[in-house]
Amino acid sequence: MGLFDDDDLELDALLDAVKKYPSCVAELNEGNVQAIFNRCLATDHTPKEQVSRSILFSRTMGYKPEDEIVFYFDKDKLLGNKKNIEYLFGQLKNAHEKNEYMRMENAVYQYQGRKWTDNRAHMLELLYLGCTMETVLISPFNAKTDATSLGVERLKSTLSPKDPAFPAWWEAHKGEWED
Repeated sequence: MGLFDDDDLELDALLDAVKKYPSCVAELNEGNVQAIFNRCLATDHTPKEQVSRSILFSRTMGYKPEDEIVFYFDKDKLLGNKKNIEYLFGQLKNAHEKNEYMRMENAVYQYQGRKWTDNRAHMLELLYLGCTMETVLISPFNAKTDATSLGVERLKSTLSPKDPAFPAWWEAHKGEWED
């Protein structure tokens, strides 16, 4: 028996557990949000007809021109990551409570009531991903209410794979997420 045989067994069990779930099943955290955001951004090589715009704070919704920041995403990459984005949005507190509107300060809370980030930039990355024609999970924010309409009729509540309740939940919902 080798020195690291026990470690190999733990690693094998971890790899088997990861293979059990589709790639869209991920925990709502800064690293996962940032990875998807960066993966979906349009590049200089993205054809114009493949570019999707995302605006959270539009002048037409009462914001100042300097607040209107536009992010450009690659449509194919957004569509390829749509389930991942939907799965992460499904872990937001508002998605679990089926609140139709979400205020900016509530976008940092996941379904267990804990903050998933203290970093405003990462929170905004998630929101920009959800505010495209390809994802349509939220609408642009309204300056009067400082809230966005959350697409609760399309949004499915999801659990973190680290949640102890996840295995039972997954058995009941895996058909919604598997291809």
